[in-house]
Amino acid sequence: MKTKPFFKKSPLALALLATLASPAWAEDNHAHAHNESNETAQHAQQPAPDDNADHDSHDHGGASEDAHEEEAGLALTAEQRNMLNLQVITLQPEENATRTLTVPAEITSNQYRTWVVPVRIDSQVQSRSATLGQHLKKGEPIATLFSPAMAQLQSDLQVAADAWRRVNNLGRRTVGNQRYLDAQGQYQSLRARARGYGLDDDAIAAIEAGKSEKGIYTLTAPDDGLVLEDAFQQGQWLTAGSSLVTLVDESELWAEAALPPSPGLQIATGTPARVIVGDTTVDGQVIQSGHRLNPVTRTLSVRVAIPNAGHLLHPGMFADVTLSLAAPENALTVPEEALTRGPDGDWQLFVEEEPGHYKPVEIQLNGQLENRRIVTGIAPDTRVVTRGAFFLASEMAKSGFDIHNH
Repeated sequence: MKTKPFFKKSPLALALLATLASPAWAEDNHAHAHNESNETAQHAQQPAPDDNADHDSHDHGGASEDAHEEEAGLALTAEQRNMLNLQVITLQPEENATRTLTVPAEITSNQYRTWVVPVRIDSQVQSRSATLGQHLKKGEPIATLFSPAMAQLQSDLQVAADAWRRVNNLGRRTVGNQRYLDAQGQYQSLRARARGYGLDDDAIAAIEAGKSEKGIYTLTAPDDGLVLEDAFQQGQWLTAGSSLVTLVDESELWAEAALPPSPGLQIATGTPARVIVGDTTVDGQVIQSGHRLNPVTRTLSVRVAIPNAGHLLHPGMFADVTLSLAAPENALTVPEEALTRGPDGDWQLFVEEEPGHYKPVEIQLNGQLENRRIVTGIAPDTRVVTRGAFFLASEMAKSGFDIHNH
C-alpha cells in the first residue's frame, strides 16, 4: 500500500537538531533551547503517545490516496480484454498527408458564362419566343419588339448600303477619294449602330436587302444557355437598358463555400474539392479564394467550379463542399472509433499506461484525414485504445469519474 513519508517529533530528535545547529544560532536561541528542555522534561513525565494509533491514522490517509488514484483510470483483466476484442495502436506521425475540410455551400451560376440580354432602345414587346427554363442555342429568337428608333435606323441603313454598293463598284478613282470614304464611313457607322441595338448578321443583311419590316426586330440568344430570368410581358414598353432575359450556361456551375475564420488557413487555387448535394457527388476545384470576411456572416468565401454536363445541379441548391488540404506536418491521426466524449463534453482518448490499465486523456481535433481524425494535445508513440473505447467511456461514466477531479 502506497503511503506518504512523515516526520515524527521526539525529545531525542530535538536535541540532535540543537547539536547540529551552528554556535551562533545556539547562542542567539539559548533561552529558547532552555525553555524547550524544560518542556521536554515535562513531556517525559506524561504517557508516551500510542505509536500504533499514529501509524493507523497515516495508513488511513494513504489508503484514501490509493483509492483516489485508482479512480484515475480503469483496469481490465486479460479475459475482459479478449471478450471486448480491445485494440490498441501506437500513435505515429504521418508525413505529406492531406486532410479534408467540409463546409456548407450554395450552388450559383457561373458568372463568367452568364449573359444579360437587355433592350438597347425604347421598345414594345410584340411577342415572346423563349420561356423561363428553356435551353436556347446561339442565334435562337428570344422576343420580337417594335421601336420607332429601329424604323429610322432600318431606313438609313438600307440607303447607306445601296450608296456604298454603287460607290464600291465604280471604284475610288472614278468617284473620287472623298466620296468613296464618305459612303464607306456612313455605311459602317450604321451597321455598328445596328449591332449596338442587338441585331445579328442575318437581321442586318435583311435590312440591307430591304426585306425587313420597318420598326420590327428580333433579339436572339448571344450564346447557348438556359433562360434563368425573363421579367417581361407581351405588349410591355421597355426603356433602353431594361433586362429582357438572363441566360446562363449550366454546363459549368459554381459552389460558393463559406469557411469559418481561422488564422493561417489558406486555400490555394486549384485545390481539389468535392461537392455533395443529397446523393449526388461532383468533383471540382477551387478557382478563387477570398481574402476578406463577409461582414454579415463573418465567413471567408471560396469559389469552386464544378462540371454539370448532365444538368443534375441548378443554381440555388444547398450543398456541402469537402476540400482536400495539406495536413499539419507530422500529424497524429486516430480512427473515429477511438474518440469519445468526457464528462465535460471534451474529446478524449483512452491511453494504455500498461496492459490492462487505461486512462482518459483530453485532446483537440484539428481536421480530418480521409476516415481518420487529426488530434493534438497528445505525444507521439502513445498507445491509445481504438476498438473498445466506447465501452471504457461508458464504464467511466458509470463510476462518476471526473477527469478534472472537480
